[in-house]
Amino acid sequence: MKNFIDNDTVINQINDTNPIHHMNQKEFDAALLKFGALLSILRNKRINQTMLLQVLLEDEDFRESFKMISEIENEHTLIKGLVLRFPILCKSKIIKNKIKEILNDGTRKTVL
Repeated sequence: MKNFIDNDTVINQINDTNPIHHMNQKEFDAALLKFGALLSILRNKRINQTMLLQVLLEDEDFRESFKMISEIENEHTLIKGLVLRFPILCKSKIIKNKIKEILNDGTRKTVL
């Protein structure tokens, strides 16, 4: 009988002991707090994680600014980082609707 090791488990164990991963995570968290504070000041209201992701999905200027602050190359990594940091975003109706709008471009497709 062979022992099979789950790849995700191995990667998680490596990341838990990897100091570079911890530094990257702390830098991402700091960039997230800074950008959230900036957005809160500009909008003059409190910003939660759902609203932050909604703004990043809607506004390209804010998205590019956050990518520059957090030193992330593409949108996929940005969204993945936010969803891993805040898993509750996967259940948010606002985010699901916004992603559907982006994917459908606002047009309804008919099936023949």
